[in-house]
Amino acid sequence: MKWTKKVSPGAFTSGAKVRAEEDALRQSRRDPFLPHGSRTPGQAGQEPTRQGGFLPGAQLHSDLLPTLEDQLGSLSKVLNRSDLRQDPAKKLALILEIQPQISLTLEQTIRIAQQITPGPVPKPFHRSDQHFEDFKCFRLHGLDEFIRDSLKNGFESLRQKYRWVTEELISPTERYIHLERVDHNPLWWSITRTTVLLKGSELDIICGHWLHEGLEEMVYELEDVTRLADPRRIHNIDTSEGAMQGLSNAAIKLSKPFIPIVKLSRLFFVKISRQGRNIDQAPSFTEMSSDQFNVLKCSATKIGESMSNLVHLLIEADIDDRPDTSRYLIKEIEKITPLFPSYVALLMLYIVPFFPDTNGLSPQIYFRDWFVSWNTSFSVATYNAIQAVHFFEQDEP
Repeated sequence: MKWTKKVSPGAFTSGAKVRAEEDALRQSRRDPFLPHGSRTPGQAGQEPTRQGGFLPGAQLHSDLLPTLEDQLGSLSKVLNRSDLRQDPAKKLALILEIQPQISLTLEQTIRIAQQITPGPVPKPFHRSDQHFEDFKCFRLHGLDEFIRDSLKNGFESLRQKYRWVTEELISPTERYIHLERVDHNPLWWSITRTTVLLKGSELDIICGHWLHEGLEEMVYELEDVTRLADPRRIHNIDTSEGAMQGLSNAAIKLSKPFIPIVKLSRLFFVKISRQGRNIDQAPSFTEMSSDQFNVLKCSATKIGESMSNLVHLLIEADIDDRPDTSRYLIKEIEKITPLFPSYVALLMLYIVPFFPDTNGLSPQIYFRDWFVSWNTSFSVATYNAIQAVHFFEQDEP
């Protein structure tokens, strides 16, 4: 978003001090936020130090990354569009003060990250790193990705906008100014994810990913499929092609048995996430390999995508040929069905044993019974949905 403001003559004539700050700002704009060096002499390529803990990572998540986040917050306030033109001398001074602080923090962050990952980083889907504890490949790869991609791209975007805004600050006074919003959110989000990656337990990382990448999608799909099955609310559904005008009775009937599938899919992940929150302090690592960890971490995303595909097919049920709709719906159901048993196996082996007792039952016994009950309900739901699909296809007008 942009806004336009006429600047009155003399708005920036604040004397020699401002001119000196402008000169310094011009100099700093050449490479704002650029660290002076990526390694410190004598520390390059060192092996990570670990004495009872992930010490280099701890310095990142407990000190450097929070500091970087605070510094970005301070810069964001200085570059606030609404009052950027108020007291420009003070704004210039603050920018000159914050910029080298960010550069120093960046330099330290990159140096520590390179201590942790001094050489080539293995792929995140490693199958035999169970014994690496805090140094499993998914953590190292995530940190390396943060430094090489997220941090680099985020600051490149910030650098461009920073140059643009500071150019406006020291520009001639008699002109129209178009001040573009400086968005730090991608960088903040990247810092938050990396902090969780370094600091959080494997269970915390998995459940956090479920919440942001899969469960939200399932909530939306549950709302949509519920509307599809309710003819009184069908006109409220929007699709990428435009507002739905209403489905046939056959399509409405077809949608109803899919509601339990979406509900049960969401319940599966909600149950584990809630139980995980009951752990006083989850261990930072399990005996999973990085490959197994990523299977669990991405499980809600994969199921959420399948739920989205199912709902899209139901929305288009009256548009596409019925045999095609039926074939694709059954194919999607058959794709989902074998996934959950693989998730259950990993959860029972590596996650459930850390859960607290429930109603006097050990977590292994409680969740064994719960998964059996859930699987029975899910099998009934998928069977009913497939039967409805066959009926929909045979009932073609």
